[in-house]
Amino acid sequence: MPKKEKPLPFYIATTGFYEAKVKICFSDEAFQAALKHSKITTKHSSLDVGVAESHYIQQEGTQNAMLAIVFDLKAMEDYDSLERIGVIVHECVHTVTHVFEYIGEDEAKIGDETRAYFTEYLFKQVFAAYATEQENYENFRKRHREASEQIREKIERALNEMVKHDNGSAGQNSVPQPASVPSGTENPDRKSKRKTKGGV
Repeated sequence: MPKKEKPLPFYIATTGFYEAKVKICFSDEAFQAALKHSKITTKHSSLDVGVAESHYIQQEGTQNAMLAIVFDLKAMEDYDSLERIGVIVHECVHTVTHVFEYIGEDEAKIGDETRAYFTEYLFKQVFAAYATEQENYENFRKRHREASEQIREKIERALNEMVKHDNGSAGQNSVPQPASVPSGTENPDRKSKRKTKGGV
């Protein structure tokens, strides 16, 4: 049976007949994995400023290159829905420019209609990845909240049981007590004395 491959920590958007791939990342870890996947060995930061960034990285002296968009999913929570969509569109526009640069196409020769269709095509894929990642993130947070709530309830039940069974004493005596003194032992030096019965 063939070994099942581990899923990639990033998404891949296609660019149609341009045949370039755009990696969509939602964390620095995913971005670093995308660099490695693209065989880029130079160091790069996923986000220099802001909540999202578009990248075109070509490692000097090699054929290794990568197109990527990175989003800080947690930071985007502070944005309303329209602002989030605006951020995604903004980065898609930059990425379209990067794709033309990547394939060596003169941007001046690209018509507005071609650019608009291509941006729309890319946006749909990036937005679908964002929506999926956002849903996964929300589900993770919900599971985490539910697990925390279950732990809190167990602790409360245990504390309530302790209070219910509390009789005001200091609790069970945990200091071990000596076993009962064997019959016939009376003196403190623990020497045994035989008891004798009268007669014989």
